Amino acid sequence: MVLQLSGIAAGYGAKTVISDVSFALEPGQILAFLGHNGAGKTTTLRTVMGLLPARAGSVTFDGRRIERIEVSARVAMGLRLLPEGRGIFPDLNVAENVDVVAARNCGPHAMFSPTDVYRLFPVLSERRALRSGSLSGGQQQMLALGLSILGTPRCLLLDEPSIGLAPNLVERMFVQVREVCKTHAMTAILVEQNVAAAMQIADRVLIMNSGRIVFDGLPDEARASNFWHYF
Repeated sequence: MVLQLSGIAAGYGAKTVISDVSFALEPGQILAFLGHNGAGKTTTLRTVMGLLPARAGSVTFDGRRIERIEVSARVAMGLRLLPEGRGIFPDLNVAENVDVVAARNCGPHAMFSPTDVYRLFPVLSERRALRSGSLSGGQQQMLALGLSILGTPRCLLLDEPSIGLAPNLVERMFVQVREVCKTHAMTAILVEQNVAAAMQIADRVLIMNSGRIVFDGLPDEARASNFWHYF
């Protein structure tokens, strides 16, 4: 297993948001992590990334317990978070964004270099000199995704990557996510309100309701079940 959560609980202040969250993911597996707004999906990703401490349970990545190690160490191990709202430097141009992140994450044997990012997203190559904040929403999201894979990622945590994107851009971006994961045995957790699009590329579906996992199965099993009442 690449990533395993066992009995995780986490929250903010005195409030516990998620409880007894457990699942495990294999290399190359894409997980659609679904549920209503406020169900606890983002809290789960933040706990995996180390931005929020686990109050109970364990997080294991590549066979190592990581719930007590720093965020920077998790990044170095290959965990990457694409946060909701796009994780870019809007005042820097595209090339500067790529170079800053590459300088930190790309060693001599990196899986994804700046050249690979520009190959996957040709529009970014065409707009290297443009200020990132001036790009369209879709282009900014492509840049954010490109930054998240620089180096040697093992597991992508994608939080609402389709927000504000046109349907054709959503489809194109999700196809690229699936291609990257399947080609490089990279795992991805996709938190997404666009349920249909997420389930098109997912190998597995988790549904969270009020901080707990209420469904864990294949996309066809999710479609056949009456899962919509959780949204």
